[in-house]
This record gives sequence, structure tokens and C-alpha cells, in this order.
Amino acid sequence: MSLRRLITLLAVGLFLLMTGGPTVDAQDGDALRFFQQNPSRLFLRNQPEVKRPSPRVVRQSPEGSPALRRRPATDGDAAILADRPVVPATTFVHVIGDSLAELLAQGLKEQLADTKPEVGVVKRARSSSGLVREDYHDWNKALKELLAGTEKTDMLVMMLGSNDRQALRDETGSHEFATERWREIYLKRLDDLIAPVREKRIPFVIVGMPIMQAQRLSADMLVLNTIFRERIARNGAVYVDIWDAFATEQGQYTASGPDVSGEIVRLRTSDGIHFTKAGLRKLGFFVGKEVSLQLGREQPAVEVAALPSDLSEQIRRDAPGLVPQSLQSAVLLPAELPALPVISVRPLAGPTLELTGVPQSPGGRILNGRITMPTNEMSILVEQALAYGRTPPAKAGRADDFSWPRPQTRQN
Repeated sequence: MSLRRLITLLAVGLFLLMTGGPTVDAQDGDALRFFQQNPSRLFLRNQPEVKRPSPRVVRQSPEGSPALRRRPATDGDAAILADRPVVPATTFVHVIGDSLAELLAQGLKEQLADTKPEVGVVKRARSSSGLVREDYHDWNKALKELLAGTEKTDMLVMMLGSNDRQALRDETGSHEFATERWREIYLKRLDDLIAPVREKRIPFVIVGMPIMQAQRLSADMLVLNTIFRERIARNGAVYVDIWDAFATEQGQYTASGPDVSGEIVRLRTSDGIHFTKAGLRKLGFFVGKEVSLQLGREQPAVEVAALPSDLSEQIRRDAPGLVPQSLQSAVLLPAELPALPVISVRPLAGPTLELTGVPQSPGGRILNGRITMPTNEMSILVEQALAYGRTPPAKAGRADDFSWPRPQTRQN
């Protein structure tokens, strides 16, 4: 018997003695042949069976997403919802325009829900629309139908123009964007759009285009903003400029910036045109301030039913429009009562001044320009100290000169 066979038999015998199996002498040949054919069983016998955990089965909802276990509603949840007052809408603001107006309507709705819950925002925007392609959507016709309908319209807000940088066609042919003929036709359509709103005496707010990521597109949007601002001044509408609100201090495009709470977040989407959730909230914040201001200007007429005729005459002279037409000639107090002193009627409160707003000049331009001063040395030092807070440099030997080592003084 060879040495290798002897070592194998000794190992098998030792293993069988430890495991309580049959002796090597009884089953020498059979055991040897078995373990030679199955060497792995030499180390796996009497080992505990390893049970693998079965894979977890995730049930899918009908929409394809994993089904989530929702916390059942409690009485406390119902109480919280019941505590929130439900204010019915009594004033309706209709938002018209393109895809940017769709985002504006959503942001304006969220903004006014906190500040003016009685104001309802109605979205009437149409994606890919404008004033150039009347064959796709005629806004002049749609607006006339809205004003002639039965729906209550207390204010109109329009954000339009992102799709109008294209050739405009009329009976004379096709005209490229921003040419002289193109401007004439576009201005005519804009006037026709504002005219029925002006006849109905409905406040009309037009929101300008924001800065865009593409420089060529931004330049075209500036052309449209100039047209809107010029025409709105003639027709009595209100223009809201949002360009600087979504640009850097240097006037460049930025996808991120401060939101309504001051936190730096992403405001624009990857296409460089539309707004993110935070961006539309910021857009609604700026437009919502002007909407609230315009709605607040509609003051009710002052009741003067208990005023004598001489005081009513004084009110008509000093504050026309406050006395209803039906009461202008009525004497409403008995003659035996003593005459009241003649007073001047003044408003209960003046205009609302925003303490945290951006300072503006009387013309409406934001005061963000550089202070212009003479170029002499003293004026430059004054400008740096007062405008930018920079300390003027110290002169050698003066009390504010803290340089070291100090210059040697001459000894007499």
C-alpha cells in the first residue's frame, strides 16, 4: 500500500471515529471509493443546513408604482382641516397668454391664496399662442367672447410674447420680426386687444417677458418689452417688469437665485425659458403685489345719507365722485338742526408704502446706477468712503498711519 493511500485511509478512519460512523476496517473499500468520488462530502457532512431568505415580493399598484401604506385619517386631521376657513371667491382675475402665462396663473393663485383668499384666479392661457399666429389662436376674438359672456371678470392679467419672434403675415405679404411693417401690424393687434378691456373699465395688467438663457432670444424679448411698455402707456394699462427679478446684479441670465424667502434655489428649467416651482412662486409674488394694488384702488362710494345739503355740496366740490348721483340734490337733515361746520373731506389713509421694496425714482426706474462724481482725487476718496465704505489710505507720518517701522524724524 502506497503512502498516499495510507494517509487517505487514516484521514477517513479519523473522520468516521469523530462522527460515530462505521469503522474503517468494516467498510474500508467502500468508504474509500465513496470519498474519492465525492471529496467535497468529507467536509460537508453533518453541517447545519443554511436556509436562504426568500426574496421579498413587492406588490404593484394598478399604476405600476409600489403600493404605499397610508396612515389612516384621524379625528385630529379632520379638526385641523375644519379649522381652516373656506373663503368663497368674490373677485375673479383671468390670466391669458402662452405657456409662461400658465405658470404665472399657478404662481399667482398660490400667492393670492395667502394674501387675498377672496380672489379667484382663472387660467385661460393657451400654450404656443401669441399675437402673430392668429390662425392658430385668435386672442382678440377670444377676449371679446370672454368679456361678452356671463363670467365675472374683475381683472385681466396677460403674459404673452415668447412665441411672437417670427415672421408676421398679412394681405401685403410676409414681414420679418422687428421690421417696421412688423411693428405696425403687431401694435395694431395689441391695440385691438386692449380696446374692449378699456371700454369695460376692467383693470388690465400686462407682464413683461423675463430674461432668457439664449442671448439672441433675450434680445428679441427686450424688443417685445419695449413695444408693450410703449403701448400700455397710451392705453391706460399697467406694465409689470420682471426682467431684473430673474437676472444677476450685472444683468446676466442665471438659472438660480433667491426665492420669495431669500433662499438660493433653482428658478428656471433646463430650457432656459420656463420656470421651476420656486420660480413660478417668485413670479406670482411680483405680479401679485401689482394685482393687489389694482384691486385695492376700487373703493366703495361714501354714504352721505345723513349729511346736510351744504356739506354734500362741499364734498361734491372737493372730492367729486364720492357722492352717489341719486343723493346729490337731496336734503337729508331737518332744517331745525344746527348747521354742521364745513370741513374738507380727506381719505382715511394714504397710499401703501412698501418699506422693503427696491427704491425707485419718480419715473419708475430702479435706483441701481453708479454714483457719478468728478474724477479728481478728493472726489474719488469721498465716493469710495460714502458709497462703498472704503477707508481712505493713510498718509505717512499722520496719526492714522500705523505702518512699521516708522520713518525717522530729523533731529535738530
